[in-house]
Amino acid sequence: MKPLLKVAKDFARLRLERAEGVVGVLLIGSSSVGYADDSSDVDLEVFVTQKSYDSERRTRGGYESFRGTDISYEWMTVQELDDALKEWKNDVDLWVYSKSTVLLDLDGELKSLLATYRRYPRKVWLEKLFLYWYHATGNAPYDSGKALQRNDLISAQLYLAQAMEYYTSLIFILNKSFVPYRKWRLLEFEKLEYRPKGYAEILRGILTTEKWTKQEFEAKQGIINCLVSELEPKLLDAGIKKEKLENQWKFKIAYAPNL
Repeated sequence: MKPLLKVAKDFARLRLERAEGVVGVLLIGSSSVGYADDSSDVDLEVFVTQKSYDSERRTRGGYESFRGTDISYEWMTVQELDDALKEWKNDVDLWVYSKSTVLLDLDGELKSLLATYRRYPRKVWLEKLFLYWYHATGNAPYDSGKALQRNDLISAQLYLAQAMEYYTSLIFILNKSFVPYRKWRLLEFEKLEYRPKGYAEILRGILTTEKWTKQEFEAKQGIINCLVSELEPKLLDAGIKKEKLENQWKFKIAYAPNL
């Protein structure tokens, strides 16, 4: 058993399991995902009954040391978790909870709820693909290209960088995966079955700027155009209509993804 996982389990068993109103405990963060190091702490979400939550609302969580490890925890209800996930909007939250570890679940509610959100339903998956495509291509090549026409290279760089956030997330969703935290995104990216060839070089080419010349930014636009050309057939194969990919502005989107 990994040391931090053992610490988390012991803390849940000794400090929380018999506490009044506690019905479940989830381990989240690096010690659940597998990226813990010597500086990592333990992040817990402690689920309590609505009555207990209402009576203790003034103390939303806590932070303490246990066996030499920092433990942070937040009080929640199962209903709060359900409300956070039920519309499938926050892809990072979906990833976090898909990687969480159940330490305590007195009534089985947590395991049952989390099992509902293990993968996108097809309709939601298709909506997500178009949503990220819409925002990615809107930032670059479209807005970055307009900025380049105005010779506004700083704005062009900002659009290009934002576009790469969306394109990277889009690739996760193409793989039917949730989108990880930014700090672990590139590590998780290497585990995907489908990745555009040379994607690390693509990122470096977009995110680094040496001379701030228009020629350099035209080359970046070329990189983006090649990426678009590679991703578009993947989206068509997934079931996105060609008209939506080529004329995305004609179609409404419900919200902007939270990256």
